Amino acid sequence: MHLGSGVIHRQGGHQIQVLPVHSQSRGKLFLPFLDEDPKTAEIMSKIVLFAGDTKIKDPYILDQLQE
Repeated sequence: MHLGSGVIHRQGGHQIQVLPVHSQSRGKLFLPFLDEDPKTAEIMSKIVLFAGDTKIKDPYILDQLQE
């Protein structure tokens, strides 16, 4: 993951597309930090998502991980 842009790449491979969900569409998941910067929140949420990659159920993301 590029920490400046939030872009995710497979090692030695292509970019993985993950669309951010902005604050007005947030569910009941609260991250253990407070940061008003939306880019930081996006990057941290992607890090948390891929840290538990075995729990990902989104077929769009799973298809990209299989390639």
